[in-house]
Amino acid sequence: MSIRYVVLDFDGTCTRVTDTADAYLAEARRLLAAEIGECATANWNQALATVRARSPQAGWMLAGTPAAPVGADPYILAGETAAYLMRQVAPGRKPPDVHGRAYDAAPSDWRPEAAEVLRDLVRRGLTVRFVSNSPTGKIEKRLDKLFAGSFAWRDSIKVLGDAAKFSIRELSFDDPRLDPARRQAFARLPAAEEAAGLGRPIYLRRGAYFEALCQVWGSDLDGPARTLVCSDVYELDLAMPAHLGCHVHLITRAAPYDTYDYERHAVQRLGSRGGVSDDLRGILARLTSS
Repeated sequence: MSIRYVVLDFDGTCTRVTDTADAYLAEARRLLAAEIGECATANWNQALATVRARSPQAGWMLAGTPAAPVGADPYILAGETAAYLMRQVAPGRKPPDVHGRAYDAAPSDWRPEAAEVLRDLVRRGLTVRFVSNSPTGKIEKRLDKLFAGSFAWRDSIKVLGDAAKFSIRELSFDDPRLDPARRQAFARLPAAEEAAGLGRPIYLRRGAYFEALCQVWGSDLDGPARTLVCSDVYELDLAMPAHLGCHVHLITRAAPYDTYDYERHAVQRLGSRGGVSDDLRGILARLTSS
C-alpha cells in the first residue's frame, strides 16, 4: 500500500538541536538557579553527568512513566537533571519548569535540507503533518519563517502540537473523534515491548499521541498502513506507530546524544517498514524506491 501521510516530529528530527544544546543547557541552569538558589549552579555539571551516564536505562519521567532515554536530547536531559538536583537538595519539592524559557532563548535552526524535503513531500501530493510535544504556535511560526512568501507550500503543512507523546495513558473515554474501529486498534496494542540491552520496557499505549495521529487520518481506517512517521527518538515517536502498522523512519542523532544500538535494531527488524538515515533526505529516497 502506497504512502499517503508523512508525520514528522519537530525538535531534533527537523532541527539541529546539538548546535544550540550548550546554550540551552546553560540557560536552563541559569533559570533553575534563579528559582532554587546557587546550589543549582554549583552542582549542575556533576548532576548532568550523572543523569547522562544512566541513559538509556533511565527514562524521561515527566508524566511518571519512562517515556524516552534521558540522554536522547538536551531538553529531556535538562528536565531530568533538574529533577535529580531537586531530589538531592529539596526532597519532595517539584522542580520549576524552565524548559519553555530556555527553549525560546536558544532556538535551534532547521536542518539545511528541511525546506527542500518538505517542498518535495508536498509536490508528491502527500499529506504532511508535524506531530510534536512542542506548542503548535511555536512550530507554525518557524514554518512561516522557513517558507516566507511561499504560501502555497506553507498552507499545505499542518501542525498538531502539545501532543504529549511522553504520556503513557489509555484513550479518553468520551473523545467523539475515536470511533469503535480506532478504539479497537488501540486496544490491540500491547502495554510494552522489550528491547535487547535496554533493561526496561518501552511503553506503547500513549493515548494522547494516538489521538493526535487519528486527527491526521480522519476517517481513513487504512491510515496507519499508509503512513510514514519520521523521528530521531524511537521510543518516544516510532515504537507505537510501528505496532499500529505504520512505516517508520529514524533520523540518527549526533554526539553526545548518539542514537542507541537498540533503536537502530528496533527499526531494522521491521524490514521494509523501517528505515534509518542521517538526514531528512532519507525519507525521499525511501519514497522514490518504494
